[in-house]
Amino acid sequence: MIISKRIVYSISLAPFALALASSTGFAAEEFDEAKVLIEINATDGDAGFHALGDAQSWMVARIKTPEGVKIFQAKASDILLDQGLTEIFFESSEPLCDPADAEEGEEFQTLAEFIDRFPAGEYQFRGKTLDGTQLKNSAELTYDLPAAPDIELTEDMAFVFDSEMPDMTPVVLMWEAGDDLGEKCHDQSLIDMGIISDPADVDIVGWEVVVEAPDDEGIDPFRDLAVQLPPDQTSFTMPSEWLSTYVEVNDVTTFKFEVGAIEASGNQTFSEGEFCLVEDAGEVCEVDEE
Repeated sequence: MIISKRIVYSISLAPFALALASSTGFAAEEFDEAKVLIEINATDGDAGFHALGDAQSWMVARIKTPEGVKIFQAKASDILLDQGLTEIFFESSEPLCDPADAEEGEEFQTLAEFIDRFPAGEYQFRGKTLDGTQLKNSAELTYDLPAAPDIELTEDMAFVFDSEMPDMTPVVLMWEAGDDLGEKCHDQSLIDMGIISDPADVDIVGWEVVVEAPDDEGIDPFRDLAVQLPPDQTSFTMPSEWLSTYVEVNDVTTFKFEVGAIEASGNQTFSEGEFCLVEDAGEVCEVDEE
């Protein structure tokens, strides 16, 4: 669904790009992909701005806000200028939404402040290729923020798992659609004033599930698992081979997971949790006390 939308979008801009080229006398092409989005981590309680641009062999790229303010620029130099660049992706820092969660001296930014900093509308992508061809495209940032997934069905669950017969003991992660952005970032006043959409009413076009071992396990090589799923699928059976490798080789039995709700323009909201693998029914996950 998202892919087809990108194709339609780039086709609709093609006549404009051709008109620009003929009127200015310079060749103009589009970035193959241009995207801006908002990502919220409902569990940690933070929000960030993401951007992606993709084109062949460019040497400079810029992004401007709907008001025309340049907020990003990247340039190649020296041997990288000889080679050229293609894709560029970045994430902004993600300060906590709730000042009560911030430690002394730690930066925080409420959702209202974040929204005020990153206006909705068309963000302009501009660039130039190694042969001097001008690049352009645009991407819309919306305030359609999907509700955080409800992961209570799986969070802190102990799954009986036998690495010698993994297919006989499936590990199934489950979740449900939520109705808000989580207690740390949700701001009802923004909804009441019509500034952002009600997260409960935002259509979800897909889910993303990411699973990894805890950071402190010292795994080498560190491997994570990420998969995108259609909107009507609210469960995911973990590949037994992936789990068995961690259990047998690294003796890891506790895993972090996150489930993200994705809406049509790309905005996404994640919920994080943990699950563990045990040998016998009735065992529980060991919870680290912080």
